Amino acid sequence: MDSSRKRAAAPDATEESKDALIGRTEDLRSAVEAIQGNTHVAALLLGDSGIGKSALLEAVVAELQTAVTPVRIHGSPSLANVPYGVLGPFIVGLPVQDATSQLAVLRTFWARLEEERRASGKPLLLIVDDAHDLDESTAGILVELAAAGWAKLLVAAATRPGLPEPLLQLWFEGIAERIDLRPLTQQQTNGILERTLGSRILPNTAEILWEASEGNPLLLRGLIDDAKSDGSLLQRNGVWLLTRALQSHGDRLTDVVRRQLLRRSPEERQALNLIALAEPVSRELIESTVGEVPVAALIEHELIRVTPAPHPQLRLWHTIYADTLRHLISPARSLQLRQSLLRLMDSEPTSAEGLLRQVSWSLECGADVDDRQLLRAAVLASRLYEDELARKAAALVKDPDLQVAARAVTARTYFNTSDYAAARDILEADFAKGHSVAVLLTGTLMWAAVLSALGHSPAEIMDRARALLTAGERLASENPKDAEEILGATRERYATMHAMVSALAGEYPAGAGTGTEPEAGLPGPPANSLEAAFRLALESEQLLVQGKAVQAFAAASKALETAGSGQDELYVLTEFLVARAAAAVIHGGDWDAAGTLLAEAAAGQGPNLISFGGGVHAAHGIILLYQGKAAQAVNALSAALESLRLADPQQLFALTASMAFAAAAEVGFKDRAAAFLGDYEAAPRAVSRYLRILSQMAVAYGKARLGNYPGAVDELRTLGRPHGDASTAGLELDSLSFCLALGDRNSASRLLELQPALEGPRAAALCRYAAAVSTDLAADHLDAGKSCEDAGLWGFAALAYDAAANSFRAAGDTLRERMAMSQRKRCLDRADSIDGEEQQTETDALGLLTRRERDIVALAVRGLSDRQIAAELQVSIRTVEGHLYRSYAKLNVKGRDQLPGVSPS
Repeated sequence: MDSSRKRAAAPDATEESKDALIGRTEDLRSAVEAIQGNTHVAALLLGDSGIGKSALLEAVVAELQTAVTPVRIHGSPSLANVPYGVLGPFIVGLPVQDATSQLAVLRTFWARLEEERRASGKPLLLIVDDAHDLDESTAGILVELAAAGWAKLLVAAATRPGLPEPLLQLWFEGIAERIDLRPLTQQQTNGILERTLGSRILPNTAEILWEASEGNPLLLRGLIDDAKSDGSLLQRNGVWLLTRALQSHGDRLTDVVRRQLLRRSPEERQALNLIALAEPVSRELIESTVGEVPVAALIEHELIRVTPAPHPQLRLWHTIYADTLRHLISPARSLQLRQSLLRLMDSEPTSAEGLLRQVSWSLECGADVDDRQLLRAAVLASRLYEDELARKAAALVKDPDLQVAARAVTARTYFNTSDYAAARDILEADFAKGHSVAVLLTGTLMWAAVLSALGHSPAEIMDRARALLTAGERLASENPKDAEEILGATRERYATMHAMVSALAGEYPAGAGTGTEPEAGLPGPPANSLEAAFRLALESEQLLVQGKAVQAFAAASKALETAGSGQDELYVLTEFLVARAAAAVIHGGDWDAAGTLLAEAAAGQGPNLISFGGGVHAAHGIILLYQGKAAQAVNALSAALESLRLADPQQLFALTASMAFAAAAEVGFKDRAAAFLGDYEAAPRAVSRYLRILSQMAVAYGKARLGNYPGAVDELRTLGRPHGDASTAGLELDSLSFCLALGDRNSASRLLELQPALEGPRAAALCRYAAAVSTDLAADHLDAGKSCEDAGLWGFAALAYDAAANSFRAAGDTLRERMAMSQRKRCLDRADSIDGEEQQTETDALGLLTRRERDIVALAVRGLSDRQIAAELQVSIRTVEGHLYRSYAKLNVKGRDQLPGVSPS
């Protein structure tokens, strides 16, 4: 049984070794050169547990195996305090009375080594793994041998607690090469994922796994295996994606954490358990329970981290360790630990995270929790997309006055996963009911958002919302002293709902601004910042329809500033406004601004990326399609669709399917195009007017590309001017660009007529192309090709150079024809290039950083020390060092002096 298990485990061990060596080529070369050269007597490999020290050590041995005599020594925690304990196999013949004599041990050990060296005829290489567990006496013997030139050392050790003093002294004296192994970058993590799972991995899935593993290959492999086992990581239509938040208590990760715990003392294990259950928790509180020595040891070994004074708090170093550890503790033991800690606490947690952890801990061990604390925790959990915890906490609220709010939170969790019907059923049961104005207004904005998502028109929603005004009048009559306040609050909420559903639809209500139907419009100044933000969002979409892409982006950006971040009930507002800003900047063709916006939108963590990551990937796919990179667009958009099947809070599925259909038709993937068209036809239409019409345009274009839709150009022109509306230059730009791509020369003149009304580099380049089509002069085609290249429209640039080549051919100018065809080929090659082959710009690289990393890098560039940055951001110095360390790796720089400038997020 044991042998078969070993044979089965071998492939996994090999794969893990390969994972650990990704990105270590330079480290491998440095270690090999140190051993082979004459300058150093040792190569010291240091890094965190699981980072790949042992794998790199074995790779170095494999490189040198024909040139050295390898002798292996392994540190052991159980022998760390036994002088020469790990040398036992080499000194078995040493008399007992000489076992503590350094000279006697050295002679006996050397005699044994000399036998092996004579047998092989090659220099000795002492290979020491887990050197942090060596006793200092053994370390001293090894240093004596190396310093005398009798052997060279290849040593691997954990960064904390680090090397024994004698080995460290070799580095201080400059005769040892120290190699610190850094965590994997996101690109290196992607390499492991592609080798493990295949090339089609949803980008947000790769990012979540990288963030959760913190670039540690061992933890990454554990996360992958456990996520596959529990079904949270699966393959759909060839794309690997996460269906829910990562769990950190599968068999692989549990085994890793259990092995770590076996090395700790009972007091240290108790401290780890308490911190995992209560984090962030006061250092003073933990030390009063288990003592100062165990806490100091855990900090030294980087198993826990501490925030700076004046109120130091403790948390586990690795987030996934905390989650795994919590699931190793039985409910009875958890309750016992909770009671021991609560006796020493004099107040409730002050931070939101602390509250959430304490409530979660209480629910896990069956302890009672106050209703208000339960509700607060449910709200926080839903905002963090921890839907299971939110529902569990909300369901336990007993106070009738708080149950309406608790049910609204439960509805929000269904909204998170796009189960709008379930959310509606919960919210409608309480809508326009309640004996106080606070209860009456609870969930009303979410109710309106859910009805919009289900396809109800603004007019229908607001007609049903009149029940809220009626309820306000009833409540005011029952409370005459507060009547004015009640009526004001309900009317304000009704107006805010009106602005919201109009913004979601992207349409002003009938009669708005005409004075004929006051209640149907958006009269007067906005009553609050939320209503103001919705009005700006609506203005942004109207400007976009009119072709004012730059002004539309400015309005959407202002809406983001106006809304702020404190909207609790309508927590998806930021993502809604980001989607409007992205639509404007993509329509305008400002790819740099689009990249920055999308990078910031994707900077969320974990479940947030699962909920909103699909929209980010869809935007990237649409950019690729507009740029003429249809093959890449197919892959990006198909991956986005799989994400949006799980969660689509911005209702982008229909748009994404239509664009995927257009891209697949462009490159002739008929079967995939048919599947995408089926997805589009089965999906609810987009809520936004602009996105709805754009989807219809993409479908018409795709059908034309497949060769079975002769009426495509006429349909596209009609879609550009719905109902004969003359103020839709933006829609016409999109429709006419599709027509021009289909070869419709007659569309060029209409586009030139629209040119004064259009904004953005995309419109300017397309108008330059239309002008060349109108004159059909070779020089104009060359000029248009250059303009389209500058705008990143590689498809249109290739069309322009092709037209120039035809003109030169007709004129018999063979030389210039070849030149134009060469430019055309260059553009087609650029359109067909694989993402990542071009060099990243500095801005692209900065987009790899998380928000916290960008903040820390920005302060470092300003010249602040690690301590000053820690004080500025109220984090620990260790946290600053860790973020800078990872930032250096992501940006491929060696230190502060090479950091690029960056604005904090």
